[in-house]
Formats: sequence, C-alpha cells, structure tokens
Amino acid sequence: MEFVDKLLDKKNNDYSWTPQYGDMKQLKEALLYKRIVKWDENELHLEDGTIVTLETSEQDCCAGAIGKFKEVELDAVITDIKISDMKTISEDEYDGKTNAVEVFIFHNQNTIAKANMEADDGNGGYYYSVGSIVIDNVHFPIVEA
Repeated sequence: MEFVDKLLDKKNNDYSWTPQYGDMKQLKEALLYKRIVKWDENELHLEDGTIVTLETSEQDCCAGAIGKFKEVELDAVITDIKISDMKTISEDEYDGKTNAVEVFIFHNQNTIAKANMEADDGNGGYYYSVGSIVIDNVHFPIVEA
C-alpha cells in the first residue's frame, strides 16, 4: 500500500504528535501463533495479554476512520492475516469519499476473525484520515481517505 510507505516516511515532520507506525512484517510478528481468548467489536484479546484495536491514526477536522471486529472464533491459533485491497465505497462532491478494507485473520485456511474498517476524507475531500490496526501503541495503517 503506497500510503503506508508515505506514513512511515513522516518521521521527520513538524507535527506535535505522530503515531509510531509499523509495517506488515511487524504486524504479523505481533499476531502470528497466538490465540484469541476474548473479543468484542472494538478489540481482540490474545492469550499473551496483547490487545488489538482498530483506530483512527491520523485525521483532520471532519474526517475520520472507524472499524469493528466480527465473526470471531476463540481459541484458534492465528496463522495468517490478510487485508483486502482498498475500495471506494461512496463518493460525493459534498461529503467526500469513503474508502474501506476488510481484514481477515486465519487459522490455517479458515477465517477465525473479520473486521471492516472505513476512512473518509470529509467535507468534499478537503480533509484526510488514516485507519490502523493498533497493537501496543504501534499503528499498522490499513485504510486512508
């Protein structure tokens, strides 16, 4: 994802707060071969105490990002994670556009958790937002608008 590379390059910016970004390799290192033991639509709890959330990493003004977990099966070991290609799900000259991805967490070839995440650019596309999977305060960007 091209926008992820741009975010990772923002380390030398002038913002007062910038999240710490990670890449897909680090995301897999944080998740693989662990079990999901508890969940709700806002977070996954792994057996080692790790909490996984979906959050807005960056935004300005009227834009934002939101995500929810669903269809989670407990006690299966995570063997892979895949993120769909980003798709525009709505676009309007006044409201801007909304992009979305689906996240799939696997045990072998079986999906054991899903999440949907959307980001919008608000107010006719003038603003922006970035949505991420967050683990231990490290943001793994998955969608932007």
